[in-house]
Parts: sequence; structure tokens; C-alpha cells
Amino acid sequence: MGNSGEIEQERNDAMSKEYKAGDRAFTKVGRNLVEVRVKGKAENGWTVVTRSGKTLNVKNLEVPPGAAAASEGKPAKATDAKPAKAAKAAAPKAKAATAGKDAPRKGLSLLSAAAAVLEQSDEPLSVKAIIAKAKESGLWTPGSGKTPEQTLYSAIIREMRDKGETARFRKEGRGLFASAR
Repeated sequence: MGNSGEIEQERNDAMSKEYKAGDRAFTKVGRNLVEVRVKGKAENGWTVVTRSGKTLNVKNLEVPPGAAAASEGKPAKATDAKPAKAAKAAAPKAKAATAGKDAPRKGLSLLSAAAAVLEQSDEPLSVKAIIAKAKESGLWTPGSGKTPEQTLYSAIIREMRDKGETARFRKEGRGLFASAR
């Protein structure tokens, strides 16, 4: 049983690797392992940014799967992440500032792809037409969902309701949407 303390210490040493700004790492958020980019060292860990743009303060980071932890033959363990209070307040402003930069690039979410399609379109489109254009232009690749039209429609309506004047969409008629910009 004396070895368990040594193993835990080795595991902690592997997890406390010094990360630099811009490094890719993983952290545990709830039950999920989330890929993050390191922004810098924080008081009790690191400040990181998730792919969705959320800033978090985390105590522990893991190296990407298959990297150093796997080569040592030891699985790394992470602790739960806690969102930074200040970052939560700043996140909506930062996201609104970068919303216009979601213009054509591959790998967008369906909602961001829809915003990009509508920005390029001169006329209002139905969700079915938006999805077709997003697919053909390569902005969005369908997943395993069976009803992307309903999902997109609901997401657009929810964004318009929640964001009000700052929403990326406006309703132009029954089932038709246009870019609000």
C-alpha cells in the first residue's frame, strides 16, 4: 500500500507539466473530457479557453490522448473545472465581437453555418434551403441527427428570443429567415 502514494505523486507530477500560452490540453468538465487552449497560468492552475469560446480556470490539465501520459503507461486524471466568474461576465461580449468573424470556414456549427449562409444570401431562405447551401459550400457537415431542419429552426428562434437586437437572424415571413446584419 505504500506504493499508492508514490504512484499518485508521479501522476500529479505528470499533470503539473508546465504549459505555455497556446498549448493544447484536455481537462475534465463534468463527466466530459474537453479540449482546451491554455491562455496562461492562474492562481491555482491554468486559465484556458474551450472550443466554444468559454474561459475557465482549471486546477489540472491533461496532455492530449496518446501523447506523454500514454507513453508513460499511466492514465492521467483531471479534476472538475470551475468557470471563472469574471470570464463568465466577459464571455457574451467577446462572443458578440467575434460573431461577424464566423464567415466562411470549415467545421462550423449548424447555427454559425446558417448565419454565414444568410450573410451571403440576398434573399430570405427557409431552413431547408439554408442547410442545403451550408452542405454544398462545405461550411457544415451533417452529423447523425435525423431532423437538422427542426434543430436549426429551433436554434434560430431561440437565438432571436434570447439575444433580441443582437441576434444574427431576423424572421422575414413564415419559415423564412434573413441575416440581421
